[in-house]
Amino acid sequence: MAVSDLPDGNWWVDDPIDKPSEDLFGRGPFVERAIALLDQIGSRPSSTVVGLVGPWGSGKTSTIQMIEAGLDPDQWGVTWINPWALSGPDAVVTELLGAIRGVVPEKTGARVRQQLSRYGALATPALSIVPVVGSVATAMANEVMQRVIDQGTLEEQAEKVRDALLELARPTLVVIDDVDRLQPEQLLAVFRAVRVLGRLPHVHYVLAYDQETILDVLSTTPIADKHGARAVAFLEKIVTLRLEQPPVRREHAESLFNTGCAGALARASASLSEDAQRRMVEEREALMLRVLTEPRSVARLLAQIDIYLPLVGATEVDVVDFITLTFLRITYPRLYQAIAMHRGALVDTTDLADVRAEFDETALARLDVPAQHIGRVMDALQRLFPSLTTDPLRSIMGQHRRRGQRRISDPDYTERYFALTSITDEINDGSLVRAIGELAEGCRGMAAEKLTAALRPDLTDAQACARAARTLRRAASLSAELSGSEATALIPYVFEQFEHLRHPAAGGFGPDEEATVWLAALLQRADGAPLPTTALGNPFLLSYLLKAIRLAVPEPADATIAGLAARPPGSSWLADVVRATYEAAWARIQEHTRLGDAAPIEPVSLYVSRLESAFGDADVDRRITAAIDGGLPIVDFAARLVDVEIVFRPAGPYPRIGGFDARAFLGRVGRHRVSAARAHLDSATAGTQPGALDRTDVSWANRRRFAAGTLIETLDVGTAEPGRLLPNPHEKQDHPLTNHRPSLINDGGEQLDLTLQVAVLLPAANEIPARVRGGWGPSAGTREDVFIAAMQGAPISGWLRARHADWGVAAEPWAISEAGGRDYTTAQSGARAAAPGTLGLRQALPVRIGAQLLTGHTTQSPNQQSLLLTVGIGFHLAELDERHRPAEARSRVVPLPAAFTLQGLFELMEALVRCAQTANALWAQLDDQSPSPETALLHLSLTTAEGLATVVDLSKYSRRGTAVRSQYSKVYQYRSGPGDIAAAALRDWLSEAGYRRHEQAILDLWDPHPSA
Repeated sequence: MAVSDLPDGNWWVDDPIDKPSEDLFGRGPFVERAIALLDQIGSRPSSTVVGLVGPWGSGKTSTIQMIEAGLDPDQWGVTWINPWALSGPDAVVTELLGAIRGVVPEKTGARVRQQLSRYGALATPALSIVPVVGSVATAMANEVMQRVIDQGTLEEQAEKVRDALLELARPTLVVIDDVDRLQPEQLLAVFRAVRVLGRLPHVHYVLAYDQETILDVLSTTPIADKHGARAVAFLEKIVTLRLEQPPVRREHAESLFNTGCAGALARASASLSEDAQRRMVEEREALMLRVLTEPRSVARLLAQIDIYLPLVGATEVDVVDFITLTFLRITYPRLYQAIAMHRGALVDTTDLADVRAEFDETALARLDVPAQHIGRVMDALQRLFPSLTTDPLRSIMGQHRRRGQRRISDPDYTERYFALTSITDEINDGSLVRAIGELAEGCRGMAAEKLTAALRPDLTDAQACARAARTLRRAASLSAELSGSEATALIPYVFEQFEHLRHPAAGGFGPDEEATVWLAALLQRADGAPLPTTALGNPFLLSYLLKAIRLAVPEPADATIAGLAARPPGSSWLADVVRATYEAAWARIQEHTRLGDAAPIEPVSLYVSRLESAFGDADVDRRITAAIDGGLPIVDFAARLVDVEIVFRPAGPYPRIGGFDARAFLGRVGRHRVSAARAHLDSATAGTQPGALDRTDVSWANRRRFAAGTLIETLDVGTAEPGRLLPNPHEKQDHPLTNHRPSLINDGGEQLDLTLQVAVLLPAANEIPARVRGGWGPSAGTREDVFIAAMQGAPISGWLRARHADWGVAAEPWAISEAGGRDYTTAQSGARAAAPGTLGLRQALPVRIGAQLLTGHTTQSPNQQSLLLTVGIGFHLAELDERHRPAEARSRVVPLPAAFTLQGLFELMEALVRCAQTANALWAQLDDQSPSPETALLHLSLTTAEGLATVVDLSKYSRRGTAVRSQYSKVYQYRSGPGDIAAAALRDWLSEAGYRRHEQAILDLWDPHPSA
């Protein structure tokens, strides 16, 4: 198959090639050897039957046609026979003799032509009774013919043909293609004719077939009678010389796939985002090219993409998911049917166990997926459908993050998806080893220069790029035996190659990816001298280095990278590289952002993504918000997160602004920060009409305008009706927590200005734990240790420790204050001021925390275990100044100088609600035999002696009425996130206190898509 002959993507055309110049698969040396063998065979009169053996679709016909093109036509006569059109032995003999006669020269071969005609007239009627093997029936046939003809016996006529052919001494090659596609009777007829006529001198045969198929056919005939060994022996008796069709090497299949895929995407006017390009490479390497090993199989996939992607609409589906599903559909039809049948369940987050059972190893085997493919197919299915992963959190989060991305796992889009010789043109391994050796020794001799030339392909030449890619992969493999210092010496050379290998127009298919693989192989072995600082400071190399690190470290890569980065300097070479690289990435993010519109085009969003993968979204979000608070321009940073996609068109691919997730950005940096930068947003969009932005302009200035406009739209939606955007978690009216107010905090006899408390009941029930039967869990001593450790790590303790910087207080360790065996346990903590001042206990210990763990059973279901965790925190605020330091005198103003801001109270409430996670952790530690309950009740309350306005600065918001309310309470079915509950409770409490127009402020604080 010649790709160049298919400019319009007619992948369904299965015409063979006949010119070596059209060969895409490096079979020239094999063809040359086969020609030499045939010339050697043709120099002798003995007839030879050559078998060209190879799988269906491997290009046997093309190989034979290239062999024919290489034979000297003045010396050889070549004829082809199509056995499909022949019905039996009579027709086979007639066709064979006619074909041989047809290539005999008219002038020099007149006698041969005459004798062949006479022989054919006699042989055809008799041959139908000639068996494939044996002389008895042949003698019988001659006896019959002796009685019916005057010209002599059949053997005498055959002898005249032989004499004529020996006199002519011109070799004839009879090609019989597609022998493996014949029915048993047809196959035996062909073998019978070849066997008998094989006695003709200078007449030779080439039979093309797939051995496995032909042996299966022979096994059904009386000759083999279902005995495989007999079928093999029979075939060996017919075929005297076996030639193996060279298989298609993976790099050739990859080149065919890449070229064809890019063309198909262009014809479909498709575009691939940066993430989609990465995923396309992953599916190509991990799944498709493991199976698509023959040209015909690759073409089948490309044809399906070419036909159906334009029909479905490239902008209506995720292109990578569509191509992956198309591969599964044509490769594993029964599996595809099962996917289609269960597609609804595959994109649902309920009843996951049932749907997983439909696609486990046993099920895939039942669906005709070969055993050697099952692992790869299962991995691909999990990439398509996160619900098939065994990690529930990953499953749910994977589903959630894909919403709105047109992925197949998005239920809003699911239905749309269903409507092998030596290499003569590359640097050889010997030269490559010498080049690597020279570079490792720090000298660049002839071999190194030759390698450098091989790595300078014309980036518009797909074949040149494929050769460079192969060389890079081989170099990576041959670098496995280098010493640490040798590997380190090679790394700068690899860095030099990237600028010559980058091919953005290829949609992610450039050889720079293979250079990254080589770099990763070197990083795994390197030791000694550190990386050049110029490399770490080169933005162009940073993205490649980040990718190479992920390939170099053991799985799980993200956890390994985080662990390496946390090691002390000098502990290992790779750890130092990881730490320096990721620090450089974070520094580059900030530096690039501050350069504003003058910054070079660079994949800053990739740096952010790599940092998130290694250190988690929460850690990166903290860095980002701290940088923004420190003056990092928020609009310029948003511009760095605008996605740029590659659009494929017949005239050539080009970049275009793809999109910007404004909601995710608001959740990441905080709505209040973006709202505070509204003037900068307005300035960025000044003079730009909505919808009139030129998205083909991917400059930073235009990305900034796009991000700012999208953020303004999202903010304005919230401004219009903020109340409707806030969450409404399910409240519980009938519950057992109304009078549950345990004494948690030792206030020293001094009334607290503000107290907040949360009670978490597991499982959700109509009563709190009771002493119905003996307690459950470990011994009292172990229980207390577990409780103290859990509270030390509780979110509220984390909140308190964070106050050290802005409040100047130090959290005290948790201590057991009351113990009740295996039934109840109470502990207390607090925060002590560094400089207590002169007003006594209130200043010395302005923050107090208490917690009670109550366990037991329910009276209605005595066998049902129950757990109730109550956590409270109280504040003496009147004795603190506006910096939350001890004041000289107790304040009486409203609000108090130390009053919480609305944001501060929201963050405190959210930390308190997160203690529900602590309750679940306690259940798991107290009883490791049963899972934590799936349901819970959460009671959140706030108490203030002199009203909310005293302890919270609400001066921005209007209020109706003047009544002072001291207690606020809400009970929820705990299904929503902590932020949802904190936002809903705060909104409702302020409304109950008479405040108005506070919803927007809470909306600015609330994150609907929390990172943790």
